[in-house]
Formats: sequence, C-alpha cells, structure tokens
Amino acid sequence: MNHRLLRSPAGPVWLFLLLAWALAVSPSPAAPPAAPGGGTNAAVAAPADEANLIAPPAREAYQQGLALLRDGRVFPAIQSMLTAWKADAQNPVLLSRLGRLIAEFGETRLAEGREMLARLMVLRKDNASEEERVAYARTLFLVEPFKLTEAESILRNILKTNPQSADALIALGDLDLFRGHPQNALESFKQARTLRPADKRALFGIAEALIALKKEAEALDALHTALVAAPRDPWAHVRMGRGLLKLGQPITASRHFKLALEADPDYLPAHLAYVAQLLPNVGDMTAWKHLQAAQRLDPENPQVYYWLGYFQEMRGHIDRAVENYEIAESFGPQAVEAKLRLARIFAGIGHRFPGNVFSNEDFMAQKEYQLFYDGERALRLLREVQALAPDHPETPFITATIEKLETSLARIEGAGQ
Repeated sequence: MNHRLLRSPAGPVWLFLLLAWALAVSPSPAAPPAAPGGGTNAAVAAPADEANLIAPPAREAYQQGLALLRDGRVFPAIQSMLTAWKADAQNPVLLSRLGRLIAEFGETRLAEGREMLARLMVLRKDNASEEERVAYARTLFLVEPFKLTEAESILRNILKTNPQSADALIALGDLDLFRGHPQNALESFKQARTLRPADKRALFGIAEALIALKKEAEALDALHTALVAAPRDPWAHVRMGRGLLKLGQPITASRHFKLALEADPDYLPAHLAYVAQLLPNVGDMTAWKHLQAAQRLDPENPQVYYWLGYFQEMRGHIDRAVENYEIAESFGPQAVEAKLRLARIFAGIGHRFPGNVFSNEDFMAQKEYQLFYDGERALRLLREVQALAPDHPETPFITATIEKLETSLARIEGAGQ
C-alpha cells in the first residue's frame, strides 16, 4: 500500500462541547499538545475544571478518554472521546484536544479529525493556538483531497513568527516527505532536533528522509538512534519496523512489531503494520489474526476493511472483497486506495498476487474478474481517484484506463442508438 493510503499508511478522529460564546471565539485553557513522537502523556495535564466545560451527556466519555490516555492507551482514548464528540460536537475544548490527538497519531479517523480542526479554526478565528494550527496543517496533507499548498502556508507562517517551533518544523518535514522532497524534509527534521534533541518524531523523520535519499547505512544508524530515545514505546517500535521494511529487513521489522504488541497488546498500528507486511507476502493466515484484532479494536477503521478486502480478494472471494472495499470507501475520502482497487475489479482487470494461487496472472482468475465488469462504475471511481489524488503514483494507469473506458462506453452507447 502506498503512502497515500490512509497514511500511512499510516487513516485516519473527534470532538466536544460548546462553551459560552466568548470562549468559542477566544482560546480556551490550553491543553498540552500530544507528547512528541506519539508518547502517552497527551491531554493528561488537563486543567482541573476542564471537564466542567463539557456538556453533561458527553462528560463521562470524555473523562474516560482522559483516564485511558493516562494509562498510555491512546486509541481507546480516542474512541471514547469520539463518543463524547457525538454528544457535544461543537465544543471547542473537545475539538482541540481530540482533533490534535488524531492529527498527531495519524492512524485512523483522519477525515473526522480534519473536520474537527476545520470547525475549530472557524470558532477560534485568529486566536487558534500554534499547536492547533500545526495539527490542522497536518490534516490538510494527510487526508484527501490534499491541500498541500495551504498546509505549507500555515506552517511557514508559524515559523515566521516563531522560528523555534519544533512542532511546525517536524510537520513541514513530514509534508516534504509526502511530496517526495526528502532533502528538504531532512533539513527541517535536523532543525527540529537541534531544538528538541530527544524528540522521537524528529529523530525518526531524519531516518525516513535518509531512507528516501537511498542513504541506507546512515538511515539504519538513524533508526537505531531514534529508538534509543524511546526503547519501550510501541509507537517507536512500529516506526522502527516500517523503516526496516523499507531497508529490506523484514525479519527484524517483524521483531519490532512484536515488541510493540508486547508493550501494548491492543496497539492498533502494530496490528495494521503486521497486516501490511504479511498479506502482500502471502502470509495471509497470520495476517488474518491481526486483522481480527484490529477490527475488534476499531470496528470503523477504513484500513481494517481495506485489508479485509485484500485478504478476501487473495482467496478468490471477489464478491466479499468488493463488500469490504465498499465499506472502506464509505468511511471517507482518505479511502482513495479502496476506490482504486474497486475500479480495477469493475474494469475487469483485478490485481496480481505473486506467489498466490489466485491472481490475475492466471487465466481463470482473469475470467473471474471479468464477471464483475461494470465499466460505468469503474470510470466513476477512477475519476474520483483522479480528483482526490491528482499526483497519485498510478496516475499513468488511471489516465490510460479512463481513456479506454470512455472509448468503450461511447461505442456501446453508439451501438444502442
């Protein structure tokens, strides 16, 4: 799965109560930003009276979310706060805390996180905090439709007024990595490291930039340096594993995914990282266990349904694959990859699974895909992908297939007249 899938991967998360009008347009008591590098102290030091700013129907779920954060259980905390958001969807306190959590951890519910932070920017007007603006900028380049220029403008404006903003520098580095500008990213991450020498996000960002620059030996050293800063952090082990996969070390990568789950058996990104590693390499039954765990932890996560579709498609159950891809697609625009996989199926092309019994490399599998041909739907989906991700790595295939489908459908329409 490429980097645009729900980002990684990688998805995609949540909100709370409306204060008095004066509070809605001026900063509420600032909560500390999420701990650098996906730590577990985000929102722990909440002001003692902050719960009183949450509407009573949402307060219990909000307080439960804070308690889960104190225990280091970030994703269950997000889910609990999402429950609170549903009961108090205009609360700027909730919009800020939950939106920043989602943007920071960036694994699930990203479309909702963007919605929350966009609402918050309207409520705050010109009074949004630096942490809130950085988080909003992150969602602009993590969720389709991508707004990369707007994201960069927000981050550079922050750095004009505060050149010492490590958070803005790290976000700018992530943006440049996303754009495919690793040298620029490396410079931003290094600047952030000089400001915060132990910031895990900056350290792992340096490693990711070096990987993209094909400086493998330096990248490996950088990964190990980053892990030293957080030797028992499951977030760090998942980042380590993903980096090692890119460096062609799958066995060592698996060890770090295992260490992440030993630190937290319910750590959703580790389960999803295992799935992303195993399924394309025909480790489907082991991946299935992690898929089941991920679905239990976050039943509405589009990444879960994307990989369930992938699993069923590998087994030749295309009808079930379509059902799961459609669920992933319905969860928001960040499911662009699910749209693309559906488009290939409805175009009668399907997918290759090297080493697997079922693959469109096989004649009978090609026949199976052709049974699902729906040219109009394939064309609609490809146009949606083109609009959401105009710089998608598969743009040549998308453009060529759109042209073929348009020609084919025009002939059919002409023959029917």
